Amino acid sequence: MNQRGFTLVEIIIALTILSILFIVISYIQARGAASYAATSQSVEVQESLRIALNKMSRELKGAQAGSIEIEDDGQKILFSSAEGNGGFRYDAAGQELETDVSENIRESWQPFASNICEVSFQYDPNLYFVDIVIKGDGGSGVVQEAATGVSLVVGR
Repeated sequence: MNQRGFTLVEIIIALTILSILFIVISYIQARGAASYAATSQSVEVQESLRIALNKMSRELKGAQAGSIEIEDDGQKILFSSAEGNGGFRYDAAGQELETDVSENIRESWQPFASNICEVSFQYDPNLYFVDIVIKGDGGSGVVQEAATGVSLVVGR
């Protein structure tokens, strides 16, 4: 007798193989999405650190050497320049770097970089050199660090 079609056993085997393939493909896709999210967060933190260092370096280069003040255990720097007073500080509660946007009173701070977990300002008055170290964490537990040094223009 010539019968056409599949037996129940063949169908069960085919569905089992398809289920295994579906599970493997789903796992690979989920790992890819998780990797993409982690990489995206890492790039965001790096970009935030880069923007912060560029802004602080640019403004500190014009600071008057005798006006540099480091406060709050190195987490705040205040200075004067030809454009007026300026400053940067670390807000631990908001994990942000803030800049002083007031003209003279130093009471109006606005955030300009986020995902920051630690900041350190150091000033060497003999070399007219400000050292800045920033650490950032986007929530992944991987702390990234960026640092720069700024030489002040002296004798203007």
